[in-house]
Amino acid sequence: MAMDLEKQDSVMQSYRLKYKEEGYLHISNFFKDELIDQIRNEAKSIFKKQLLRHNLVQNDCSEVDFEAGLYQLFKSDLPTFINCGKQVQHLIGLHQLSLNDKLIEFIKQMGLEFPIISTRPVLFFNSKFLATKETFWKTPPHQDWKSIQGSINSVVLWIPLLDIDVKLGALEVIPKSHKLGLLYDETVDGFGMVTEEYRKDELYVPLEVSKGDIVLFSQFLIHRSGNNSTKSIRWSCHFRYNDLEEDTFIERGFPHNYNYGPKEDIIHPNFDTKKYTERYFNL
Repeated sequence: MAMDLEKQDSVMQSYRLKYKEEGYLHISNFFKDELIDQIRNEAKSIFKKQLLRHNLVQNDCSEVDFEAGLYQLFKSDLPTFINCGKQVQHLIGLHQLSLNDKLIEFIKQMGLEFPIISTRPVLFFNSKFLATKETFWKTPPHQDWKSIQGSINSVVLWIPLLDIDVKLGALEVIPKSHKLGLLYDETVDGFGMVTEEYRKDELYVPLEVSKGDIVLFSQFLIHRSGNNSTKSIRWSCHFRYNDLEEDTFIERGFPHNYNYGPKEDIIHPNFDTKKYTERYFNL
């Protein structure tokens, strides 16, 4: 047992050194496939309910048919597609994964003494056929810290929900760029774009990943989406964490750069809520 603990400590030490030097870590087989499949299937099920309502797929449809139906829903009923995408972000399984004990302990091992979620978990489903502009399926070169402006040691956990190779648009990073501080140029669709000299293709290294892997990287690391040249969807989820024990975060008064709130208008003003509440709650 003592030898096992020594070996584990040695592995973690090597991870910490690599992370501090390169600004990112790719860990294989961190999660079981079944857990990752469950989250992706739940996300797909939300879209599928609307695909069935629109008669765009059959209940036992294949992956190819599901994607074709989703592309058609995007074209024919964009508001419903967007609403499905919003519901996906609130999956209980997605949020549970962001709080997974193993994941949080790993973050602590990488240097965050008091990790705290900095933005809500997000689940992405990227494809050129599901976007009204390029930045919605192929994120430009950016640093996450610009959007969040939290602790200096804040991190991103990037988790593929299926195998992602270069053809499917693998995440691309500039190793060691986390040591350069903020290289902000402008904000484009919410992304803090880096200065022109860090947008050159030859600087980027693609990270091909498998289902069950994780990629941890500094929020200062410059990264971008690769080019998904396939007809398939690239599914992934992203979690972001600050450290409440980091000195500059404390000195800056724990800034929080995100605003969440409801819209004021009734979405469907003619929806007869009395009729349906009576029907639902009638004993």
